[in-house]
Amino acid sequence: MRLAREILPKKLVFPIILLLTIILIIFLVPPFHWFIVLSLTSLISLMLFFLFKLFSTNKFAFSLTLPVFLILNLLSLKLFDPLNLILVISLSIAIGLLIR
Repeated sequence: MRLAREILPKKLVFPIILLLTIILIIFLVPPFHWFIVLSLTSLISLMLFFLFKLFSTNKFAFSLTLPVFLILNLLSLKLFDPLNLILVISLSIAIGLLIR
């Protein structure tokens, strides 16, 4: 019997498990509470971080994942407006400069 680590590269096993966890949570628990919504967006952002980390460095992956996380949170909490978008962009630029 072949193991999962023989079929897939080691780096892809964790993001796939994370994606399956997200899908399972979405189907089993309806997102009616803000805590569930924020945990799902954080799981999605974590999955994106690990996928970006496969192809780039940690700093660049974090710089790409942070704006996605913030925009997903704003969209899920229905707080997405031009002022918050400007704040997300400026926060992402500031953190990108600090990481550099």
